[in-house]
Amino acid sequence: MERLIIDTDPGIDDAGALFWALASNAFQIEALTTVFGNVRVETATANARKIATLAGRPDLPIWQGAARPLVGEPHYAEHIHRPGGVGYWEYPDPAPDAEVPTDAVLRMIDTVMSSPGEVTIMALAPLTNVALAIKLEPAFARSVRRIIYMGGAALTWGNVTPVASANIYNDPEAAEIVIKSGAPLTQVGLDVSRSFALSPDHVAALWESQSPMGRALCEMIGYPDRHDDTTEMPEWKTEGMHLNDVPVVAYALNPDWFTVRRLHVDVELHGEHTRGQTVVQMVDRWGGEPNVDVLFDIDGTAVADALTASVTAFRPAG
Repeated sequence: MERLIIDTDPGIDDAGALFWALASNAFQIEALTTVFGNVRVETATANARKIATLAGRPDLPIWQGAARPLVGEPHYAEHIHRPGGVGYWEYPDPAPDAEVPTDAVLRMIDTVMSSPGEVTIMALAPLTNVALAIKLEPAFARSVRRIIYMGGAALTWGNVTPVASANIYNDPEAAEIVIKSGAPLTQVGLDVSRSFALSPDHVAALWESQSPMGRALCEMIGYPDRHDDTTEMPEWKTEGMHLNDVPVVAYALNPDWFTVRRLHVDVELHGEHTRGQTVVQMVDRWGGEPNVDVLFDIDGTAVADALTASVTAFRPAG
């Protein structure tokens, strides 16, 4: 059973990944750490608490982390996830007055360093918390079991600029620290996320299952009440439900669903039009030492089927 800290900024796609991870018996989830990204860190923390509670894990530690990138200002995605971060899902915060530890980075360091080689960081958000852990503890990068991060684009276009993915663009300096750290890294970027969605049939199955998690995911995109409204989230209602973070969980569960190549990756920090781009050396011409396992191709149908089966079958204890 793989021990995980999941670093997250929920986020509808984060919710899909978290529900699947929490429904799986393959992981021992030590904590959720939150960071700015799709929404402000305080909203991300509240959403993490809602998701954990719905999944029957109100006891799951949730530690709040960075509220801003190492350089510059955050770029939120409320235009995609709506102001509350979880679309149209209306679920009360189970503990709105809870005192949440705000030292996520220090707690992440303590958890990893107390069990060297055993704890994986599953990073679904900008890499600010992870980068700070690496900078504060010199042994962190060689003590973490692996870091699987959602972000980057090797052979496809960006989703916030023509070349940059949201999680990397939101803190390129943090991404550079992580990628240059020497830690075991896997990039789950837009090369696979762009090819994955829950089809309309999968969404219908989630709704009809009566699963609390499944119904929550459907409600986030306005299914079924707003399903015919094409003014908001139109592509999620015609192409299926895009959940960019889900392939991270899928890879941790079954790498055979993907094609993997070990390549050299850099992060562009200064380009006027290319800041936040992951520059991937696809051929061995420039002498870059391979430093990241980069995912290409995904068996999207198998992943969608597996997520749907896991989430619809899961019922919280008690």
